[in-house]
Amino acid sequence: MKKTTLTDIAREAGVGVATVDRVLNRRAPVRAETENRVVQAATRLGYRFAPEFLADSSAEGISGNGGALRIGVILLSRDYSFYDTFARSLEKQASPHCQPGTRVEFVFHDIHAVEAAAASIDEMSNRVNTLVLIALDNALVRRAVQKAAKKGVKVFTLLSDLSPCDHTGYIGLDNRKAGRTAAWIVQRLSGPPGKVGVIIGDNRFLCQETCEISFRSYLREHATGHTVLEPVTSFENVEQGYHVTTQLIQNHPDLSVIYAPCGGVEGVVNALRDSGKKDEITLICHGPLQDAQLALIDGTLDIMVSHRLEELAGSVVEAMLQANSEAHGSFISLHSSFELITKENV
Repeated sequence: MKKTTLTDIAREAGVGVATVDRVLNRRAPVRAETENRVVQAATRLGYRFAPEFLADSSAEGISGNGGALRIGVILLSRDYSFYDTFARSLEKQASPHCQPGTRVEFVFHDIHAVEAAAASIDEMSNRVNTLVLIALDNALVRRAVQKAAKKGVKVFTLLSDLSPCDHTGYIGLDNRKAGRTAAWIVQRLSGPPGKVGVIIGDNRFLCQETCEISFRSYLREHATGHTVLEPVTSFENVEQGYHVTTQLIQNHPDLSVIYAPCGGVEGVVNALRDSGKKDEITLICHGPLQDAQLALIDGTLDIMVSHRLEELAGSVVEAMLQANSEAHGSFISLHSSFELITKENV
């Protein structure tokens, strides 16, 4: 294999050979943007960086003073297909921006493993300069985020925001729009008013709290006559989703709608299918989810409010790059779009 030269890197990065020399051999400082361009070009060409350069770059990356990204990501259980699919998409899109010799580091936690999530934030903030996480709005988590921010780490909340804790930004749906859209579907398409069940992952998930509040608000505002029941929790878990859905159907024979802006929706779908009432109960959920196509085609699932995961991953990368190119940037809020999926456009 041909050895990558400074000339090759200069041509790829669109800079002079002297600039490449200054970056790779640390002869003189250059602008962070220029250094990023040189490092990324060298990485694409397969250049073998000196150990001293990697160590030096690592220190700069952790302090947030430019350089390529060192990324840590904390998600909920990979057993739920949504997080597994998103993790693969994010890794693919973020990897080209990672510091040489590093890769995107993932940690997966159960929704209620708050102490473990906080510990992961503490640990990862010692070796990354950018952290993306989804977690319950809990004091331990917020404290860990504040500690990470003091180290110069850019911390982003994903899908569900936290109460203010010095984090850098939020990336995810506009949950008010998502909840009101689901309520509009109920008003316009679900038939005569009846009881409406709501399934959320947890009461401390701010995204789902906003979806539920907005859903209720729309139906109340438009006086649709529906009775919205108190929400039940799936814990973002397929088995629990199945259990609470079965209970909803058994406890409320006149149930006409289920709205599930949560994880573990596969269990909700299976429970409704097994109940024999899929033709009587309108199911609206958030997705994507495993086997959604079959659920839509056989009529168990009526409409899915679906994240565009590739776009969401791209928004995460965009936010990370923006934050690490600004010394003192303002709060970054990027709303990814969603689409409504039915059996006719699946």
